[in-house]
Amino acid sequence: MTPAISDATTLWTSYLDRFHQHHPGITEDVLSQACDVDGENPYAWLLAVAPRQPGAMALDLACGTGPLQGRAPDLRWVGIDRSPGELARAGRAGPRVLVRGDAQRQPFRDAGFDLVACSMALMLFDPVDAVLAEIHRMLCDDGTLILLLPGSAPLSTRDRVRYLRLLSCLRKVRPAYPNRVHLWRLHARLERAGLNVASDERRCFRYPIRDEHDATCFAESLYAPGLPSERIEGAVRATRCWVGSTIGIPLRRVVCRKQLS
Repeated sequence: MTPAISDATTLWTSYLDRFHQHHPGITEDVLSQACDVDGENPYAWLLAVAPRQPGAMALDLACGTGPLQGRAPDLRWVGIDRSPGELARAGRAGPRVLVRGDAQRQPFRDAGFDLVACSMALMLFDPVDAVLAEIHRMLCDDGTLILLLPGSAPLSTRDRVRYLRLLSCLRKVRPAYPNRVHLWRLHARLERAGLNVASDERRCFRYPIRDEHDATCFAESLYAPGLPSERIEGAVRATRCWVGSTIGIPLRRVVCRKQLS
């Protein structure tokens, strides 16, 4: 039986659909410009731990515009996303296998993928346990799940003050995600879904705010459901004050293996 969908979930899903239709690829636009102290990009960091056996099947879950697929062409990628705007932009980047679908009810056979990569999306799913169950179903025995998630550290004092300024402009006490699995009880949720955590690492990537366009892109990439436009414009104005500097983006990379049957 399909679980009942709450009004809050319906409102969040409607907001997310509108956001990605109006801003296709905005998350990728920000992260593709960020790098760590060694000059490594978040997507390269994510894929550094991906299995690379010849012919491996890989699913890019909530693929957006498909930034992972171009960085690991040796894998046989399939991308799935619910946003037609994101998929349209992904398709323009080159020939790819792209599917429009829901993360909770995916149209793929059992044990069909050696790798599932999910970049900056797990905290957007509601209910998240249904998505984890689908990931477990689709992974082959001893298959790999790699998650890229927002983090809370490491961050400099200046960056913390800046994020507090943005939240103040938005009049929010925390980022607007429907679940907080990326910050707490993540390991327990994964283990219950039959996914053993192999590693959990954190790293800070710095996004360069070179001009007003970069500033606007960063501010508008923040999810702000139900907020009036003037609050978002306030966050944009605040970010434009930081032109000529960088802001840290703390990220978390979690690698899991499917428990053997």
